[in-house]
Amino acid sequence: MVRFNKEKGKTGVYSIDVKDEIETPIQEPISIPQPSNSELEKFSAFVLKVLGDENIPPTPSNFQIYFDKLLENKPAPFKKRINEFLELEVTNNDENHARIEKEVKEGFAQIKNIMQVISTIYKNLNVMQEIVKKRSSELQINPNQLAVQNIIASLGDDLKKMFTLTSKQIELLKDYYQKTTSILHEVENNSIFDARFGVYNKRYLLKSITDELKLIANYSHASSLVLAKVKEHSLEQIINKKDKETVIRNVAKLLLKTSRRSDVVAHFGDGIFGMVLKHTDLSSAKKACDRISDLVYATSFFVGTSEIETDIELAIIALDADHSIEEFLALPLEALSKTGKKLMPYIVCTIEDNQNEEDQ
Repeated sequence: MVRFNKEKGKTGVYSIDVKDEIETPIQEPISIPQPSNSELEKFSAFVLKVLGDENIPPTPSNFQIYFDKLLENKPAPFKKRINEFLELEVTNNDENHARIEKEVKEGFAQIKNIMQVISTIYKNLNVMQEIVKKRSSELQINPNQLAVQNIIASLGDDLKKMFTLTSKQIELLKDYYQKTTSILHEVENNSIFDARFGVYNKRYLLKSITDELKLIANYSHASSLVLAKVKEHSLEQIINKKDKETVIRNVAKLLLKTSRRSDVVAHFGDGIFGMVLKHTDLSSAKKACDRISDLVYATSFFVGTSEIETDIELAIIALDADHSIEEFLALPLEALSKTGKKLMPYIVCTIEDNQNEEDQ
């Protein structure tokens, strides 16, 4: 169970700083509210203006990122009206992809269950065959019951034919099962969703970082990577493995709550989550970490009737086109343990500083 404790602090979705000289307030009538589509048109024009001012190509992806980024700085009533309008839009393709994958996997799980039932039925039929054989042998001991023996013999022939057909059907079922298993493995190998924690998986995280590095190389914008992990001493309070996963899953939900639609939240492995914050500099990434830690510390986590004091580790690194994915992941992974409620709330990693330390 997760409960938000209002007395622990007030939190919200983090906002992204925008240059004061770029931001121009949208004039709204005071007496007569504008319809949402009119507000949306003006705000969309403003987003295009900012893209132009910052020399960012107005691609659909960049437009969505800046749309979400700039919307965070608007008053709550305005954001609510725009979000209500956007709810009519079709959801993100990757989100649909993830949802479909989840459903396909559930469907395959049901197919596997059906195969297991069929296997059990086949075993039972084999048992039945052995019973008939046994009874047939017992009847054949008595030579005076010729008619009965003839019936049993005929029954045996019929059963033999039936089991010949059954064997062929079982071979077909085995073939279908193998093909289904092959498809399942193919889906698994290309999946982008982590069903345990309700976020993207490691494969999608690495792909997202790779794609973002290519975009940075072309357009020189700022993006950041944040790694987050529930501190081990928090999980040590929990005995049951399933309860530990529940706490980690609820923290993943909080990460999603603080992220923009254009951000990528994924499970890297071993309870470590990665967040690719697109078009987000280190200053804004720090604010994002502040919001994450505030939200986690303001949320009460319960296992049964016991409240678990949750601590979180956070590390940030700025992405650039001059280094590899391995470098961007190695530093924050190593730095995570140095952060927490009683330590630094987060740590900013820089590859240059690490290289200088190695040279010394």
